[in-house]
Amino acid sequence: MQTDGSIDLQRSRWLSALPEALQEDVLRSSTRLKLRRGKHILRQGDPAAGIFGLVSGEAQIIGTTLAGLDILVAVFRAGDWTGFLSSVDEGPYTFSVVASQSCEVLHLPLPALKRIFLSDVEGFRRFILPELASTRAIYSRVVESLAFTPLQRLAQRLVDLTSEPHGDLVTSSFISPVTQDQIALSIMASRQWTNRLLQHLEQADVIRLSRSRIDILDRDRLTLLAVRGESGFTLAEGSPAKVTAD
Repeated sequence: MQTDGSIDLQRSRWLSALPEALQEDVLRSSTRLKLRRGKHILRQGDPAAGIFGLVSGEAQIIGTTLAGLDILVAVFRAGDWTGFLSSVDEGPYTFSVVASQSCEVLHLPLPALKRIFLSDVEGFRRFILPELASTRAIYSRVVESLAFTPLQRLAQRLVDLTSEPHGDLVTSSFISPVTQDQIALSIMASRQWTNRLLQHLEQADVIRLSRSRIDILDRDRLTLLAVRGESGFTLAEGSPAKVTAD
């Protein structure tokens, strides 16, 4: 694979796990696109047109509710691919993918995708693995989140937004651009309460807040909070008392 984008795309566990011949075919059959910040890579409800892989830049995955609320679901970074489910069942895309930075994208069209992956059982299995990983994660999160406190939900979202969408591989130490409104909607809390929880984590030296950006300072403690909840979670020495929530 001698394309400029192949190095970054090797960060994708999906692409790098494919046999070399399939990797070559995917890259050879893909179209390269350049998108400015704010442009859609795909839109929720659009008909299936294949899968898309980020060569560079970042993109936000946005789900729009029936009431018209836009929910930040995940962040895609170089090496991440999307569009697997719609490419299998040929239904509409279930969320939008919007460039949050200038992006370079590879688009593998549906006809080429079918030729490469959907003509035999083993090819199909290789293709669908990212979607199966997402489904497993969703099932686990639905069960766990029923018992989560708001602070634990926030910690989980921050971990998610700095990790690989189809797995638990850490892909970033910060989230940017992001707004408190986006975070609040994604944890089902008010903006005011979300701001208070974010400040609590900042006082605990777990994160650092700045304009449109959240830096993760202590991933181990943040992950522990996300997994085990607030039991044993303490602020840094000299910080205010712990925030609690029903």
